[in-house]
Amino acid sequence: MYRIIIIFSLFTSLSFADCEYMYEQYYTFGGNFDLEEYVFGEDNCCDIYPIPMCGDDRIYFEKEDYADFNDPENWDIISPYVALTRGDRRGLYNPLVESEYIYGATPWEYQGISYPSPQGTLWNFGPRLGTYLDNGGGWFTWGLYGGPENITMIVSMYSVEDDAYYDFYVTSWTSGDGAGNGWGGDGNGSSPGGGFSYYRSGPIDYKPTITSIEDVPNDQGGRVYLTFRRCEIDVNSHPYGINNYSIQRQDESTWVDLGTVNALGQPSYTYEATTLIDSTGNVNQSSTFRVIAVNYNIHLTFFSEEYNGYSVDNVPPGVPNGLNAVWEDSQVYISWNPSIDEDFQYYDIEKDTDASFYNAQTFYTSDNFFLDQNVDEGSTYYYRVRSIDDAGNQSEFSETVQMSTLSNENSMMADQFMLHQNYPNPFNPITTLRYDLPEDSFVKVSVYDMSGNQVRTLVNEAKSAGFRSVQWNATNNQGQPVSAGVYIYSIEAENFIDTRKMILLK
Repeated sequence: MYRIIIIFSLFTSLSFADCEYMYEQYYTFGGNFDLEEYVFGEDNCCDIYPIPMCGDDRIYFEKEDYADFNDPENWDIISPYVALTRGDRRGLYNPLVESEYIYGATPWEYQGISYPSPQGTLWNFGPRLGTYLDNGGGWFTWGLYGGPENITMIVSMYSVEDDAYYDFYVTSWTSGDGAGNGWGGDGNGSSPGGGFSYYRSGPIDYKPTITSIEDVPNDQGGRVYLTFRRCEIDVNSHPYGINNYSIQRQDESTWVDLGTVNALGQPSYTYEATTLIDSTGNVNQSSTFRVIAVNYNIHLTFFSEEYNGYSVDNVPPGVPNGLNAVWEDSQVYISWNPSIDEDFQYYDIEKDTDASFYNAQTFYTSDNFFLDQNVDEGSTYYYRVRSIDDAGNQSEFSETVQMSTLSNENSMMADQFMLHQNYPNPFNPITTLRYDLPEDSFVKVSVYDMSGNQVRTLVNEAKSAGFRSVQWNATNNQGQPVSAGVYIYSIEAENFIDTRKMILLK
């Protein structure tokens, strides 16, 4: 079994090596390239090293020897501007704009140079890239080469009006009613004929292609995986190749560079890109991206098509903790520790008379406390709370807190003097200080800093017996905000004195 696997692996590696070799030969003038084997063979070379001939828009065209070149059925109509055919022992011409092949200068020019038929096209040996148009002298037309028969070669064509490139794999070239005139003649002849055949690629586009944009899972949003397919010439054995890819995001009317990926000849690349905004709920707030392939040596630049994608915050906020409920003055005061999540939005509070919360009432607040005034004395209520972030993610519910309210006859009775811990604690910027009075008393409640300096006097008056509370908004006696830190609050009532600490956060 292992021997079979090793042999298969070795065979696969050899096949890949053959494909890479033929790929290199495709881009080498006079190279040893066999299109039939490369495109239609068993090695699947097109899957590994794609070339323009691999595309679904590849066609095979054949004009038989002696076929009438005036008949459009014998024309390879490539675009509204270019078709190709030929007469006996003559060069190719463009029957859409010419009646026959014309040798030498023609009525049309490109970049100041006159070219013979086919009008509107430029040709060269082997696959060519657009930059070579800057040196127009490197191009030729078929009129200069009547051909030997049964020629097999790769040539490339540029259609000027279409601004499009095509590769041709010529499989035959016959002379018609007489011997071919070789490579040096003018290609003139008399009767119909001039058969030829070739495989032709569709319009060549070496641009990279974005294939997918997917949200980065289990994150706070703002990031996507952008995957794109390489340029066809991003292969190590290509004579020109690609240096790198730049990833850009469109911010309104401006394209912003996000980063680059080195061109390593991989079939595809994945880049972690940042987005402008997350999608939330049913709102698809997407960002637009593109990829630019660059070759610095011969100044090639290929832009991908634009592609939209979106990120999602799919991490829920933390569960609220420290839930506490207090009954005072015929109402329930509920508090909990504040959320520390940066994308926190608000809290969802549920209230029910049953711990199952089947018929729960729901309340919303951005504060970490809630005052429930709609309660009946002598009843039992259950409360729980959860956090919601700005993407709509919900945390689990907190632990449940139970509160049994007091009847009127017991609601104002306290057994002893007591100073309770403030809530919430830590706080920012409001907290509540609770104290119990078993009898009518003159009460003083004060706040001090850690140096013993009085910061604020909250209560300094007579109070009747009962459960009392007072709020502090983190300001001093002049109404100015105080700095974050640890503070001490104290109570003096009759002969009772007590102190506690609290923490102010900013």
